Amino acid sequence: MKGAKGFKFRLFIFLLIVLIVVTALGIHHWEKETISPNNQTLNLHEYNQKCKLIIHSKQPKNTSVGKWIDNKITEVTNGSEITLKDWFAVYPHINRTSPPEGWNAYLIYWPEKFNLTLPCSIGGFTMALVGRKSGESFYQAALINETFPKHETECWDGGKGRWLELPPGKAYFAVQFIPTANTTWKLTVLTPTKTWTDFRDYHIFIETPIELNATCTCPIETLVKRFETSIKAQGFEETELWTTPGENDCFKPLSVKLYRRGDEYLYVEFAQVKGLDLVRVLMVLSEDEGVVKAYAKAFSAVGDEG
Repeated sequence: MKGAKGFKFRLFIFLLIVLIVVTALGIHHWEKETISPNNQTLNLHEYNQKCKLIIHSKQPKNTSVGKWIDNKITEVTNGSEITLKDWFAVYPHINRTSPPEGWNAYLIYWPEKFNLTLPCSIGGFTMALVGRKSGESFYQAALINETFPKHETECWDGGKGRWLELPPGKAYFAVQFIPTANTTWKLTVLTPTKTWTDFRDYHIFIETPIELNATCTCPIETLVKRFETSIKAQGFEETELWTTPGENDCFKPLSVKLYRRGDEYLYVEFAQVKGLDLVRVLMVLSEDEGVVKAYAKAFSAVGDEG
């Protein structure tokens, strides 16, 4: 009887050990299965963070890039240089004797203010405009082969640029550029020195010519998708676009969309610059849909007029 009890006790201990081992293995397996998706999410999060501009070299070294630059960007590859000249301006109705009235321009980097900072930008031009009267816009673009023999290609017929009427209203306007390959760029960084009070005065910047080798860590298709996702995450919803983007001699549309959030409208246009490893991005934000359409039409690289 005593031997039987001893056997049962040893059997109980054995089964208890087996149960503990099996339970431990099960917990380990459950932890492994549970942690795995979290690790994948973390890796995906880290991957998302890699969409940024990498500058391999820059001269002068202490110059900041990513905000205001002038209207020319040159790509240097294998001894050749090709320049995009992207020239745009806003004009109140003025004459030679009186200052502009009814318009104010503010040189602010507004994409940062509205959490719309574009990853991988090497710069462009951003400003806020308040027009209490109508004004005019001008936009002209060309590709210039700087290598002998020098040759210039106008981006659309006529070569005289695009003049359009701008309605009164407040608009946030930005043009920025993204490199899509690891190559060398020549451009001029603009540093604002004073408040812009006269639209006839463009001597408001310190100009610093620079040369940099830079690239974006994301393919442009990935960057576009992520940027669109970040826009929608802020409550914007895509709405119907009033126009059909078109290709021309200099630009090819990659993504052109109009978003709405309550009374706010946001136009975002990605256009590939032909012959260059460069994408031009146009953004217009306003609480007036008509103002957004007017500015987008005025400065689009791939719109109806382009």
